[in-house]
Amino acid sequence: MPTEWSNRLLTFARRLLRVETFAELLDVTREEIQRTTGYQHAWLMVSDEDENVTEVRLINVSGGKAEQTWKVVPTLRIADDKLLEEIFNSDAPVVVVDARTDPRTNKRIVGELGNVTIINVPLRLLDSPFGAFGTGTFGEEGVRAPTPEQLNYLVAMAAQVSVAASRLRYREQQRAASEEREKYQRRIAQIQRLESLGLMAGGVAHDFNNLLTVVLACAQMAQLSEDDPAAVQVELAGIIEAANRGSALTKQLLAMSRSRPLELQSIDFNARMRDLVKLLRRVLPENIEIDLIEHAGEVLIEGDASQLDQAFMNLCINAGEAMPQGGRLTIEIEQVLINGAYVKTHPWAKPGRYILTSVTDTGSGMTPDVVERAFEPFFSTKGEQSGTGLGLAVAYGSVRQHDGMMHCYSEPDVGTTFKVYLPLMARSANDVGTKLDGPVRGGSERLLIAEDDPSVRAVIERILTKAGYSLTVARNGQQAVEAARQEPFDLVVLDVIMPGMSCQQALDQLRELHPNVRVLLSSGYTADTNVAELVRTSKCELLAKPYDPDKLLRMVRAALEK
Repeated sequence: MPTEWSNRLLTFARRLLRVETFAELLDVTREEIQRTTGYQHAWLMVSDEDENVTEVRLINVSGGKAEQTWKVVPTLRIADDKLLEEIFNSDAPVVVVDARTDPRTNKRIVGELGNVTIINVPLRLLDSPFGAFGTGTFGEEGVRAPTPEQLNYLVAMAAQVSVAASRLRYREQQRAASEEREKYQRRIAQIQRLESLGLMAGGVAHDFNNLLTVVLACAQMAQLSEDDPAAVQVELAGIIEAANRGSALTKQLLAMSRSRPLELQSIDFNARMRDLVKLLRRVLPENIEIDLIEHAGEVLIEGDASQLDQAFMNLCINAGEAMPQGGRLTIEIEQVLINGAYVKTHPWAKPGRYILTSVTDTGSGMTPDVVERAFEPFFSTKGEQSGTGLGLAVAYGSVRQHDGMMHCYSEPDVGTTFKVYLPLMARSANDVGTKLDGPVRGGSERLLIAEDDPSVRAVIERILTKAGYSLTVARNGQQAVEAARQEPFDLVVLDVIMPGMSCQQALDQLRELHPNVRVLLSSGYTADTNVAELVRTSKCELLAKPYDPDKLLRMVRAALEK
């Protein structure tokens, strides 16, 4: 090959190193064919089979016949085409000087595309055929056979195109395999979610059936004991206790699903853990030693104190149950920085500064398969009589809702460590407010209650009317706005989820009518509504369902006096 052609080939090979798609590969190849041979068209065919090639697909076409070629020959079976059989059974280029008269060509295709001269060069990798690239003339371009020098150069080009095409095909296969793997993993994850959902549904049904059994039995017993006030009071107490248990279970489910809004405040974490340890010393058996290793210096986080208390209490109670014969529970607090390098080797981690709290026990430990399911709701290894199986799921949900992370390390017969990462805070900690005690007073103010549930609406009306308030009730946001057009109110109690007008729309219109109106939002923390964001932007207080009369009266009184 002359030096000029060798230099051209070297430049062409270097350009192929940079191509990322078959379209780029063919564009570069066609430009080179045009410069060296004058042919204006190029095509590339590749097989998806590694051995015993039976079919090739058109990867790309360039030139004036591209669109028509895609329609006529997207794929070709080799057994049905004499020309392709020759190409894939030969190492040499196959030249058809005039496709209109050559017996090897498919006359239907030639007639539709207008082929005249066809040059196909086999693409081979490790002596195995996997495709071909070609060029030629169409229609008025007429017959134009290549010179020996041009044909030799096309063969040399084919060697370079083979390497580039095989690289791209490998990437394509890897991408397809990766997509298939991800699809399979998604299917597995979906199956696991459905299994978890089934487990959760069974657990919820079991617990609520127990609660409803108590409620129904106590209600019927109260009816039968209507002549005995003392007996009625006993049955009513049973109903209240069952309702409180149902409320607690609902809160656990919401914490687990991260649907419950956070009541954020600055927390001195060392001090909070000291209080927790004091409580644990009364709760856990005396044969369990408890060590608290505090971080030197102030440790501040922003969080919902009650949710975090419950999360760490759940972890520590679990640890205690893993040590029935006694042992040691260690709680260690430290500041850590998670960087990009750590994230690369720990996919669950997120970069940033954190308070790391390690809760370690010397108990029975867990096998790897149990560790994998440790955070599943209602999954438990303790038997049916040992709680709901929600403890770790609730803890995990609370930590995740605080933008934190939780990871479990365990070894059978050695013990378990739960590592909890909570984002570090730079601001000063505030004291947690004390709970109000004593009777709450009523009032005579005018209140507007917007609640779509008739049972809840009736209960609210009875409680507030008995406390002396004057009430107007509405079934939805639209009715509440219409009532506010008629007269002003001292306070509006507005349910977040109601049919028709949204809570935000109702709130905006109420404030447009009466800019200084006081509003108290009420919600059962539904998962499809960002209640926390609404509370934050509206600057309203939140009355969380379920609530008892005392809580309702206190929240109403506080909102009126704000």
